[in-house]
Amino acid sequence: MSESRKLDYEEVMEYIGKFGKYQRRVFFWLWLLAAAGGLAVVVFSFTAFIPKHRVRTECDEGDSYFLEDGSLPEWIKPLEGDDFALMDKDCRIPEITRDESGKCIRATYTNTSKELDSDSLSELIFDDGIMTSSLVQTYSFLCGRADLRTLYNLIYMFGMLFGSYFMGFISDTYGRKTALMLAIVLVSVSGALGAVCIGPGGQEGYGFLRFITGVGGIGCFMVCFVLAVEHVGSKYTMFVGIAIEIPFALGEALIGVEAMIFRDWRVLQVVAYLPLIALLGLYWVLPESTRWLIANGKNEQARKQIKDASEMNGRQIPDYYYQEDAEKTKFVNEEKGETQGPARATILDLFRSKLMITRTVNMAFQWFSVTMCYYGLTFASSDISDDTYVNFILICLIEIPSYIFCILVMDMWGRRPILSFCQLLAGICCVTVGLLMESEGITALKVTLSLLGKFGASAAFAIVYVYTAELFPTVIRNQAVGVCSLVARIGGMLALALDLLKEFWLPAPVFIMGCIATIAGLFALLFPETLGQKLPETMEESARIGKDSNRKFCECTCFNPLDMFKEELREVEQPEKGKL
Repeated sequence: MSESRKLDYEEVMEYIGKFGKYQRRVFFWLWLLAAAGGLAVVVFSFTAFIPKHRVRTECDEGDSYFLEDGSLPEWIKPLEGDDFALMDKDCRIPEITRDESGKCIRATYTNTSKELDSDSLSELIFDDGIMTSSLVQTYSFLCGRADLRTLYNLIYMFGMLFGSYFMGFISDTYGRKTALMLAIVLVSVSGALGAVCIGPGGQEGYGFLRFITGVGGIGCFMVCFVLAVEHVGSKYTMFVGIAIEIPFALGEALIGVEAMIFRDWRVLQVVAYLPLIALLGLYWVLPESTRWLIANGKNEQARKQIKDASEMNGRQIPDYYYQEDAEKTKFVNEEKGETQGPARATILDLFRSKLMITRTVNMAFQWFSVTMCYYGLTFASSDISDDTYVNFILICLIEIPSYIFCILVMDMWGRRPILSFCQLLAGICCVTVGLLMESEGITALKVTLSLLGKFGASAAFAIVYVYTAELFPTVIRNQAVGVCSLVARIGGMLALALDLLKEFWLPAPVFIMGCIATIAGLFALLFPETLGQKLPETMEESARIGKDSNRKFCECTCFNPLDMFKEELREVEQPEKGKL
């Protein structure tokens, strides 16, 4: 081995194993962090649940929305063909019609019915069948103040937007583990404290804590994703990068289960967030990214982790990898023939050359599009069943088949054609749903198309994470994911804002999202294919991706996902010896 040769982790992994017991243990622990990221995103769906409500009248007895038998009073039920019949979430004050005996027989709502004043929201009565209490009731985000609920939902997105860059910077500068521990503290503590924001300033305090929760939530998933793919060989980055999305969906679905049990929003908030603080215990079992250690010149610690991995995987590695002589692991300036320390990359390196600008902008647009479609279709495809909890859980779990689809086909056809296909699928389904939205009698078709679009959007979401990690080098990988994720949050916020266009044209939100996703699907064809390429360590290696590839677009490679694990197991049982 040359006295000035750089420690190459991909080379080392040929000896220690690319997905052995060591890597599988790391992957298992990271599942918990990915699930925490998914859980944090959707808690608001139940803590800020909008219950059915109506204005209390002189005909109501007590504060119950329904009669004792669970039915609506006869006088409040809408009549067939009544254009202004009682709606669920109504703040209009009805005109009461009585019979000769004074019994209430009809509550009439018209387009001239007076709205309940925001200072009199205590006059509302609620259906507590889903949540016994909700923060929209606590903070009066109803009637004339209903838009505040959307604003507080956007605050979380702003937190994710800021956290996408901030947590990426912390991760690339101070290490993946440091960023993960910080993310856990932020999401757990701020989330749990949000439940005790009461009294004057409680609403504003909750908004601030919700922002911090967004920072920690995106950090939990984004950093654990990067850590997962950096611990395995390039052969397994696709599998690990997609499979880490599965616990994210499970974390989302878990909130549906918890909400069935804990129906008070403050209790649910604490139950959802506070236990996450236990994940700080992972500090003593999770190793730092060896790739990050090497890229930042921390070779002694990197060698120690390599030794631990080889021993756990039952492998042997040449002794010279453990030598303490720093000269053996210094970087080399090949053009000048001089040794130098590791170069520190910054976010500006993503925009220094025409090639990197094109890739960065295109990838950011892919994230923007897929996030908008993902959240937009989540809202549009919510009418699957009459059970709110089952409905929510199914919408979350439908993502898992899309991840399995990616695992099965991405190493056959590559990243580029599959990303393009999934973006086009989501886009075309959105456009079609939009055009059919005002048609009657085809509900099943509209629901099927919206769920098929959600399938495509979820798959594309998983692909862009893997594709970004494979296109950008270790020295700036987390910041690249962070920049793209930042732009993605703008797409998520726009998905919420587009909902306001329904007032002018009902199909407008999904139609616009569909058009953007279709354009993104076409732009995805401009990327180089990364299938079969090792993870780049430097900006130069990243720029060379695709230049020497003879792979044709959508060329199919025979691939059995189980083969990769069989091969790894054979390697562990029969470790090779030799020199590089």
